[in-house]
Amino acid sequence: SRTIPPILGLCFSLGRTECLQSTSKPYRSRTMAHTAVSVNEDLSSSILITPPNAAMESSSDEDTSENSCYPVHTLLLSRHGDSIWNGGQPGVPETFTGWTDVPLSPKGVEEAKSLGQELTQRWESTIDACFTSTLQRAQMTAHYCYWAFAELPNNREIKRFVIDYRLNERHYGSLQGFSKEKVEKGVYGHGSSTVKLWRRSWHAVPPLLGDDDPRRKHEVTRFKEICGGQESKVPRGESLSQVAKDRIQPFIQEVLTPTLNSSARDGGGTGLIVAHANSLRALIGAFVDVEKNPVALRTLERLRIPTGAPLVLRYQSLPDGSTRVCDLGGVPIRAKDGSSTEDPQPDLPVWPLGCVPNQAATNDRRLFPPKVRSDRR
Repeated sequence: SRTIPPILGLCFSLGRTECLQSTSKPYRSRTMAHTAVSVNEDLSSSILITPPNAAMESSSDEDTSENSCYPVHTLLLSRHGDSIWNGGQPGVPETFTGWTDVPLSPKGVEEAKSLGQELTQRWESTIDACFTSTLQRAQMTAHYCYWAFAELPNNREIKRFVIDYRLNERHYGSLQGFSKEKVEKGVYGHGSSTVKLWRRSWHAVPPLLGDDDPRRKHEVTRFKEICGGQESKVPRGESLSQVAKDRIQPFIQEVLTPTLNSSARDGGGTGLIVAHANSLRALIGAFVDVEKNPVALRTLERLRIPTGAPLVLRYQSLPDGSTRVCDLGGVPIRAKDGSSTEDPQPDLPVWPLGCVPNQAATNDRRLFPPKVRSDRR
């Protein structure tokens, strides 16, 4: 059997990761012999696992001329494998989960292993960094991906492993721990149409956890230090819009893009993000700026991301810190006002990895695959 890497072992044995925030010396593991666990000062909200001599380096002076080519980064986005509350565990109903830290189900473990194998087979280049949340269902899925690449013979081991609370699932407030079926049937006093809004809408906020709720007290104890030592940063319930604004956008600006910029080669870096259905929807929405794009917003609200199925998103990092989404050929996609490049913007510029014939196709716009379709049920 496989020994759990140190950071995940701490999560399992202590039920928390705060203890890593206070460590001042690298922790070395027999199972990850060339890996050190540390908190990077520039990524203060993240726990960064990085091999020696792979620390971030300052990029060279930026060419700001009109003809300069800015990095185009590739993101491989995956939801974690099935958890015991996702409906795949016999005898356990599908349950509102949010920040409740439940493990993978046996089905989810197999999905995580399959995800790692699919990525190693379909993605032939280096993954510069893996980003995941503080919740064990995402971390374990991410570790199976890490292990899959580490076993390859041609030095394709994932270079960095970053854990950031801002990738945590959307907080479902006082719905957490309740059966979705019972909530939708009105057992707890909520109408089905209202519950549907809470689940799919970009703006709807579920009922908040009260300060005296035992679940709230547990989450403050568990997550306060991870969230920068501020109780106010531990949500009591969130809309997707709040997740995008309060967590995902700062993560993109402060962690994701700087990490990929420092790794960029041949025009851009590659990041694997293993997170949750709603934090991934919020991330896609943040890149697309869906609040200014009603068509994309409607599509995103209908989008359902299955467990363990990778998507591809490409984006360009600009000198002012902003980003713009690209097609799979790395060409920026024109905004709805017609102010950008050649192609009109698709509803959502993300594609299943399985739609990409091979990695060379990402540089050949003639092989541009169909975009992700939303669930219109």
